[in-house]
Amino acid sequence: MKISEIAKLAGVSSAAVSRYINGGSISEEKKQKIKKVIEETGYVPNLAARSLRQQRIDSIGIIVPRINSDSVSNLVEGVLSVLNKSGNLAIFGNTENDAKREIEYIRMMQETKLAGIILMGTVFTKDHDRVFHDAKLPIVVCGQNHPAVNCIYHDDFNAAREITAHLIGKDRSRIAYIGVTEEDVSVGLNRRLGVEEAMTKAGLEKSALVRTEVLFSAEEGYAGMKKILDGGFVPDGVICATDTLASGAMKALRERGYSIPGDVSVAGIGGGSAGDIMYPPLTTVKLFHRESGERAAELLLSVIKANREHPDKKLPVTHTKLGYELIERESV
Repeated sequence: MKISEIAKLAGVSSAAVSRYINGGSISEEKKQKIKKVIEETGYVPNLAARSLRQQRIDSIGIIVPRINSDSVSNLVEGVLSVLNKSGNLAIFGNTENDAKREIEYIRMMQETKLAGIILMGTVFTKDHDRVFHDAKLPIVVCGQNHPAVNCIYHDDFNAAREITAHLIGKDRSRIAYIGVTEEDVSVGLNRRLGVEEAMTKAGLEKSALVRTEVLFSAEEGYAGMKKILDGGFVPDGVICATDTLASGAMKALRERGYSIPGDVSVAGIGGGSAGDIMYPPLTTVKLFHRESGERAAELLLSVIKANREHPDKKLPVTHTKLGYELIERESV
C-alpha cells in the first residue's frame, strides 16, 4: 500500500500522511484519521526506503560483552526496537569479555564512520578513559556509570541491598555471597557492597559474610557454591550476583542434599525469564535491561540529531539510573 492510498482512505493529502509518518506537524483531527486508517489496514512504513530517499541510512554500533546472556539479549532487543522504527542499521561487536577487544571495536567503529555507538559496559580501564575523551562519535554506555559519556545504568547497590534484606527478613542470618570480579564496578563491587549494607543494617557483622568470586556462568555458580560448602560453611541464605550464578548454586546445594528453601534460601539479581522456570522458581530483583536498551537508543539518536543541527554546540553528558523490582518466588 502506498502513501497516496492511505491519504485517499483518510481523506487527507499525501503530504499530511508523509508528515504524520515522519513525525512532522499535523492537526490532531488529521492525525486521528490517518492513525485509524493505518491501524485498520495494517500499513507498515518502509523505513529503509525512506532513508534511501533521504540519502542517509545511519549505522549504529552495538558492542556487547557476550551473546549468551539474558541481560544482553534483553538490552539488544530494546535497542533494536528503537532502531528498527527509525530506519537505522545495527553493526554488532561481541568482545567475549575482553576489555582490549572492546577498545578495538570502539576505535574501529569510529574509523568506519558509524553515526554512534552503544556500549554495554563491564570493566573500564585507563584506555577506556582515553577513548571516551577522544571520541568523535557520540557514545552511550549501558550498565555502568562513567563520567565522560552518556550512561544508562542500574541501581545495583540498592537492588542487592533489598534482596539481602528480604532474605534476612525470612530469618536467614548465615549469608554466603557468590559474586564476580570487582573490576566490574556495577555487578561486582556495587552489588557486594549492597549485600554488606543490608547485613550491617540488620545487625549482622559484614565480616561474617562468606563470599567467593567467580566468572559469569551457571558452571561458575555451581563451582562457587561447592567451594563455599567444601570450606566448611553451610549457609542458610545465598545471594548470587546474577540469576545465572544462582542456577548453578542451586544445583550444587541439591547435590549435597540440601533442600531449597527449607535448608537454604537462594536469591539472584537480574530478573530474566530463566528464573521463573528454575526449580524452585528463583526469588530475584528484576533489572530493566530491555528498557535500558530502549533509552540508550533513544538518547543516542537524539544526540546524533542535535549534533547535526548544532555542530558547534557542546551537549551536556547525561546519566540515568533505572530502578528495580523485587520478585518473590519459591526459592526463599
